Amino acid sequence: MTDEELKIHIKYGDLEAEFSGSPEAVYHQAVAFLERAIPEYSLAKKIQYSVELKDMLERLKDYLAYNPETGIFFLRDLSELPFQDAIYFIALKNYLEYKLGRREKPNTNISDFSEYLPRIKRKTLSNRVAELSQGVMLKRLDRGDYAITIQGIKYILDNYGQKRVEEQVSD
Repeated sequence: MTDEELKIHIKYGDLEAEFSGSPEAVYHQAVAFLERAIPEYSLAKKIQYSVELKDMLERLKDYLAYNPETGIFFLRDLSELPFQDAIYFIALKNYLEYKLGRREKPNTNISDFSEYLPRIKRKTLSNRVAELSQGVMLKRLDRGDYAITIQGIKYILDNYGQKRVEEQVSD
């Protein structure tokens, strides 16, 4: 019997794992990993929802525009939208600016919301945004900051975004 140790590295898509030990132990660890992770990973990849930044900006071009000096700005008055949709749009704007490297964080605070919805009293705005963060579209972060969730992004794209070319063809 030797004191040699077997080491293996498994890489499959985004999944990676390393195992070391006796050949028998490594074999059992590797098989257990593959049996558990690969089906879950494959299933998750099939139902994964993600949107490229370019696609988001293209689909929302009736509502958002970009200028290198000012960043992303709204083409419509947000007070014309339902309150919750205006809130999601403001949070989405900050998220997009973060993705473009124009903000340090994707966070949105009450001052940001107030800037685009000045007719709503700050306390009322704060209370209503806090209520919205109880749902799945907006999440509350530390110190009064909020961020749009992937569900919120999907909601905005589904309700306000232009269809992609491939979606228009299948209709």
